Amino acid sequence: MHKIIIKGTDKMKGNATNGGKEEDNINPLKDCDAEDKYDNVTSLQEENLASTFETFWNISNTIQGLPILVIPYAVKNGGYLAILTLLLVAVASNYTGQTIVRCLYETDPRSGKRKRVRNSYADVGNAFLPNIGGHLVLCTQFLELLFVASVYPLLVGRLIAKSFPHVAASCWLWTLIGGVLFVPNMFLRNLSQVAWTSILTVSSAKVIFITVLVYGFSQFHKWDLSAFEHFEASTYPSALGILVASYLSQPFVSLIEGSMRHKEKFNFTMNLSYGTMTLLNVIIGIVGFLSFQNETAEVITNNLPEGSFRIAVNVMAAVLSFTSYTLPMFTIFDIIEKSNLPCLPKDFGKSILKPSVILLRLSLISTSVIFAASFPAYTYLLAFVGSIAGISLEFIFPPLFHLKIYWQDMTWCNILADTAVVVTGFVVLVSGALSSVRSIIQVYSQPIASPCE
Repeated sequence: MHKIIIKGTDKMKGNATNGGKEEDNINPLKDCDAEDKYDNVTSLQEENLASTFETFWNISNTIQGLPILVIPYAVKNGGYLAILTLLLVAVASNYTGQTIVRCLYETDPRSGKRKRVRNSYADVGNAFLPNIGGHLVLCTQFLELLFVASVYPLLVGRLIAKSFPHVAASCWLWTLIGGVLFVPNMFLRNLSQVAWTSILTVSSAKVIFITVLVYGFSQFHKWDLSAFEHFEASTYPSALGILVASYLSQPFVSLIEGSMRHKEKFNFTMNLSYGTMTLLNVIIGIVGFLSFQNETAEVITNNLPEGSFRIAVNVMAAVLSFTSYTLPMFTIFDIIEKSNLPCLPKDFGKSILKPSVILLRLSLISTSVIFAASFPAYTYLLAFVGSIAGISLEFIFPPLFHLKIYWQDMTWCNILADTAVVVTGFVVLVSGALSSVRSIIQVYSQPIASPCE
């Protein structure tokens, strides 16, 4: 305000030297109005940012979507080892997610304050390997998120088919029909809107959690703790893939943190989200498996008694799938629209109502649905892609980038932690990829049954 008053004073002096001819046109309040308008614009921009509460739900959405339905199946294949793996994956994923966000910042040597100098995971990749690292991250993110997003239409198709077993329709047809309901995602504008679908995601997951928990405790007399000793070496890698995919928040953290109103609370919010959701995942995994043991289905709600009860829960599971789809697909939109690809105009993505933007978004959604409906044994393909792209994004890229960017400022403890995560990631990547290839060869060498059976 002080500068504006001085500016007005200088103008008055100039007018006085000109004989006061323009003095009548002077309106010092005009500049004050301009500042008020600037403040209004700033406040509007802050309103578009997500609160800490909304950020908690967005992070939780990356963890508490599909996993709550399939973790009991992972425990069936891995027993005690699956539960231990779940905890280790949660801790490592939380660490690497915060590592990516740290790599977005550098410390100003003069002021000693942190300054955000990078905006995305791809920018961090470019800091690691200029020109190549960013493109590598973008391609890996796009591939992994597209395959992950395709799981949700497939899950909806299975849920509908199981809810209406007497209707003569194939699973791929149910998947295409359910896929139409994913189309409104193309009109998403910002992450604050996504936060509300995240709330619905976690709320739906909690309803399913409580339902399975209550039914599970009603089957308490069937529980046998010795069942945890069961371990399937042939299927455990796929179970490991489920657990790793359950905590794939790395492609989203730069977007989520960048949209926060109070960025200094990100680490606390991340820890709170991971801690809360991991506790719920462990509980649902243990109770769901003990209740059904060897009969545990790939989607736990399909173990519930047939009839209106299962239909009602499966409808809620379908809602969970719809809302879980929003965050990965919105991230895909954001990656492409901000990628500065040569084939896209410079202002592409500034308005979602442009025909070119609508066409691109509709094409991406349609591709994810068609993928799910067209490929038999799709989950095996997802396991293969996830074992390479997912592991790279989650456990290999973040510590590698961190080591390169902050090497001079790191303690030996940090170096050892990053190195341990990278080495473990490489071991899991190689073993998971080989196991997935072996499973794909076995599955596709035989007649493939309907995925809904």
